[in-house]
Amino acid sequence: MCLGTIGEIDRVWDEGGVPMASAASDHVCLLYVPDAGVGDLVLVHMGFALEVLDAETAETAMQLRSELSRRD
Repeated sequence: MCLGTIGEIDRVWDEGGVPMASAASDHVCLLYVPDAGVGDLVLVHMGFALEVLDAETAETAMQLRSELSRRD
């Protein structure tokens, strides 16, 4: 199973008409969330930012992921 990561956008740029960002230590495509900007928390999967998350949702997701990883 593949899980997305949550990252904070720290840089945004245009790459040949494609909005891109640096988040979660990776370059990610912003085509699905073109209004995302620096400081936004995004759910990233397979190189695409899929959703902009509010701080509470991001924190809950990170806590759940941490709990799941301790069950192994």
